Amino acid sequence: MKKIVVTLLSSCFCLSMGIVAQEQKTLFKNIQASAIAPLVQSSYLGVDERSGISWFDVRGKRKAHLSTPAELLDVRENVEVNYNGKLTLLDVAVTVLLPEQQPALIALDKSGKKIVALARLPIPTFKIENLCLSRDTVNNLSVYLLDERGTAEQWLVLDAQGNQQIKKMRSLPIAPNSKSCSVDDASERLFIAEESIGVWAYGASVESSPGRSVVDMSAPFGKLSESAELVSAIPGGLVVFDAEQKKLNVYRTDKLELINSIAVNGVDEAEYLATRYDSVKKQLAIVLFDESKKQHHELTIPWGQAQSQESPVLAISSVTADAQTQVMARFGDAADDPAIWINKHNPQQSRVIGTNKQQGLFVYDLQGKEVQHFNTGKLNNVDVRYGIQVGQQQLDIAVATNRDDNSLAIYTIDPATGNLSFSGSVKTNLEEIYGFCMYQSPASANTPAKTYAIPNAKSGEFQQIELTAAVGKKKAVTWQGKVVRRFFVKSQPEGCVADDQHQRLFIGEEDVALWTLGADVNASSTPELVLAAGDILVADVEGVGIYAGNEKSYVVVSSQGNNTFVVMDALPPFRLRGIVRIDLDAANNIDGVSETDGLEVSSVNFGGEFSEGLLVVQDGHKVMPEAPQNFKYVAWKKIREALRLE
Repeated sequence: MKKIVVTLLSSCFCLSMGIVAQEQKTLFKNIQASAIAPLVQSSYLGVDERSGISWFDVRGKRKAHLSTPAELLDVRENVEVNYNGKLTLLDVAVTVLLPEQQPALIALDKSGKKIVALARLPIPTFKIENLCLSRDTVNNLSVYLLDERGTAEQWLVLDAQGNQQIKKMRSLPIAPNSKSCSVDDASERLFIAEESIGVWAYGASVESSPGRSVVDMSAPFGKLSESAELVSAIPGGLVVFDAEQKKLNVYRTDKLELINSIAVNGVDEAEYLATRYDSVKKQLAIVLFDESKKQHHELTIPWGQAQSQESPVLAISSVTADAQTQVMARFGDAADDPAIWINKHNPQQSRVIGTNKQQGLFVYDLQGKEVQHFNTGKLNNVDVRYGIQVGQQQLDIAVATNRDDNSLAIYTIDPATGNLSFSGSVKTNLEEIYGFCMYQSPASANTPAKTYAIPNAKSGEFQQIELTAAVGKKKAVTWQGKVVRRFFVKSQPEGCVADDQHQRLFIGEEDVALWTLGADVNASSTPELVLAAGDILVADVEGVGIYAGNEKSYVVVSSQGNNTFVVMDALPPFRLRGIVRIDLDAANNIDGVSETDGLEVSSVNFGGEFSEGLLVVQDGHKVMPEAPQNFKYVAWKKIREALRLE
């Protein structure tokens, strides 16, 4: 018996364990199975290209069997499945049925002591090199199919309600000649072994952006040989089998570093690796299949995880979108910032106005249908204000920053129909105009309300520009802008919103913080800190909006670095009220939200699901199906209930 002791301290959790690699045992010498996965209560699920799919007890006796030949295997235990008309916890596996090479979802019916076929995926156009399951934070179950030519397809198989939903979610570029994969559901990481090169970590969430991190490389760049091709995720860690060195390498996954190596003897040609963590015994079962000997070997090691000694980061609540707009015309970084125009006579006929920084301005109804668009340049951010005095009439306007010529593009809005018309531009002297918001000062008996455009530039400069309109011959409107105030942040800003009621501005400095300052032209121009970028508000700090409720007002800000939205009180001391993430709603075919730039929120009763208001956010990564960017609508009621707001 070999004893290996490891002590590991982490900033986010603490592992302290004495790892004792028990004498490995050979499993089931007389059965055929090219892959066996250990399950609860010492049972096993196996697949084989000749004998089919089998469920074994601890002695290797079959408990159930399907004669369908199969290869490759991954398992998730205790999955909620809509089975026989009710929600049931089942052990679910994915395999590849032969000879068709068709991925299939199966489950173990423990009460009926049988293996049941749940669903089949379409037969891919490539040979499946390997596969692995992924269960997200709201219990959607998906499978990754590896194509050794350099792509992993992610397919949804069960939605959060346990219903079968066979839908392709995305294609992820991976390394060519990738041999195996495994997903750590808790950290949402996909681990892939690349032949002769090493092991990589990718984002497992469907909303993850492309990109990878090194876990370990083959020598001389790392500690692996060129034969490390089998991986299996474990809680807080990863097991990698190195065939040439005949070692199981154990890595901690928070910092992607090696913490231990365990020698494995008697395995000549390993073709399959599986693990199972027993949370009661704090023990890990590891199974390796030796292709040359047609034998499975199992060893167990203790694997414990203690609680963090540090204060945990605030929990993230999950909501889903209720509607989405039509997508942009082409892929790329296009959709950016939305505004909401409120039809005061008929709120259900209100409009969502969104910028496309490659094309212009787009207008949508509350169902997400495009009703207008303007090819008026590279518009970045947009905002709306009401009752602007233009000659003898009052007009509503939408104003957007135009990066083509560093100007403000102005559109008038018909109060009856919500139709927009391009009305003119106001030049600015900003270089690289970027973000934007508007502010309307309160009217008094002697002073009418004034309307201000507040653009910013990548340099960190903000300008507060008083907008006025003059009506000339043939009722032609000329817009004028006068700079009445300047203020600055030290690096690139973008997000900006004015709380007209409390005469306050909130501005986002992308890599640094959310700041506030007075909106009045005579207020101090020194920003005050609201929330610094860090574990809660993760850079980039992007879109900002104000939910002006009857009793409470809230600031909503896009935390782009972790695809969430932070909600705070809109008045000092700006109490943090919670964090939400917009997740996949597979049943209604609306994907989640990631990489959000701009947002807008309103407390108006728009009717139906939006009776308590509406949050509109830009979705920087559209999936299921993969498509150009768009905007998502979320009922404020969902956010209020998730965060227990007033």
